[in-house]
Amino acid sequence: MMDNSIKKIFKLDSQILKPRKLNQTWIKDIGYDQAPHYSEKMGLYELEDFLTVTSERIDHVKITTTQILNCPEIWLKKKIGTYKKYKVQPYLDHTYFMKAYEVGAVDKAIVLGKELGFEYIEFMSTYKDVPEEDLFRWRKLSKELGLNIFYEHHPKRNWFKSSDEESSAFADIISMAKPFIDDGAQMLVLDHEEFELQNNEGKVNYKEIIDYFGKEKICFEITSPKEGNERWLHDLKKYFQLFGSNINVCNVMPSQALLIENLRKNPNLDLIPKRF
Repeated sequence: MMDNSIKKIFKLDSQILKPRKLNQTWIKDIGYDQAPHYSEKMGLYELEDFLTVTSERIDHVKITTTQILNCPEIWLKKKIGTYKKYKVQPYLDHTYFMKAYEVGAVDKAIVLGKELGFEYIEFMSTYKDVPEEDLFRWRKLSKELGLNIFYEHHPKRNWFKSSDEESSAFADIISMAKPFIDDGAQMLVLDHEEFELQNNEGKVNYKEIIDYFGKEKICFEITSPKEGNERWLHDLKKYFQLFGSNINVCNVMPSQALLIENLRKNPNLDLIPKRF
């Protein structure tokens, strides 16, 4: 009742209810172990309080792979369970897939992810380095276990570290994403580095991708604070300007989560304090 009174008095818009196809916000949970790049922590006590306030605004959360590898299993399961309690779905990000591939254990890692309580897993672009039959098998295994699939497209250098810094042709992005989408992947995530490398071509290429798959199948990644404290805001405003403020966005830090809706309503909102 109090919430409704506040919204009525201050003429606040109602939140679009979940599940939603657009206006999705996905956050990044870094846990405790990514200093010095991040200052935000997310333990179990902070998490419960945080979700009490924000959960209606958040759709998915990326649990960073360092947590999966380094934290106690019982703690991980509690964290995953807490997110699900508040109807925020955790997912294993592409780094988890990449690390598993490096040690030849993707099948086992997929099973482990399900055992931990995950219901979503993210694969990434491998530029034909991984045989298609292997990717097909891992998608099939994921679906058999009840794991929903996301696919994230990265520039080539993120798979082949020695590659030049060059963007992907939009036709290549589509051709690499299509087997995943055709196989039931719920979302194509577009890595922020890919957009940066696209420069002025990004506007045209990304609109072609949106037209091909549909806006509701695309999630745009913003830059992490470790690459610049204000870069995320630049990314977000640029995406909203080019593709509309109802797009799905990801890699949002917990402290940024409540700001996203305000920026959707007013992309020109000045959130950076004046310095004297």
